[in-house]
Amino acid sequence: MNAWDLSLLHQINTAWSHPVLDWLMPALSAIEAWLPLIIAAVLLTAWRGGKRARIMLLCLGIAIGLGDGVISNTLKKTIGRVRPRDARSDVIVRDLGTASPAFMRLFQTPVVKPSEPNGATHGKSFPSSHTVNMFAAATVIACFYRRAGLLMYLLAAAVGYSRIYCGAHWPSDIPPSMAIGVLVGLGVTALARRIVREI
Repeated sequence: MNAWDLSLLHQINTAWSHPVLDWLMPALSAIEAWLPLIIAAVLLTAWRGGKRARIMLLCLGIAIGLGDGVISNTLKKTIGRVRPRDARSDVIVRDLGTASPAFMRLFQTPVVKPSEPNGATHGKSFPSSHTVNMFAAATVIACFYRRAGLLMYLLAAAVGYSRIYCGAHWPSDIPPSMAIGVLVGLGVTALARRIVREI
């Protein structure tokens, strides 16, 4: 582990902590808690957005499926980098409280506790699927709607930061994950535009 990686992890995970962030950062990471809102936004966009919006949604689905299910999953299994919370005892683990349905977790007191290393030698720290997915989504949206895409990039960056804050990823996991997401988004969008032109 590089000294700068460990130092930056401790800064973000420990020194730069705040009670507000202890809720906000896990909330940003808890994609499943936002699922009802995401589904509503997708349905509304498909209904009111027209052909362009529906093509964008198709690209979004393909980009996230490819980035998460194929690329991230394959790299995680191949590289096997252990997560900070599983590798070190000086990491603070942050998460939302448990609740059902999942969106109710947003209203629970966040869980903040010391990490409990499990001695694992193989893990799923690289890449960050959250970051890959968010940057792939932001890139696709930016290719169709620039202003909305810029806002999505800010949200994607916040999600990437949250993964370090919560102790789930090393700082060095995030920039390559961002790059993977951008490349996936650009590739899927370019292919979709080529197909549309040919049709």
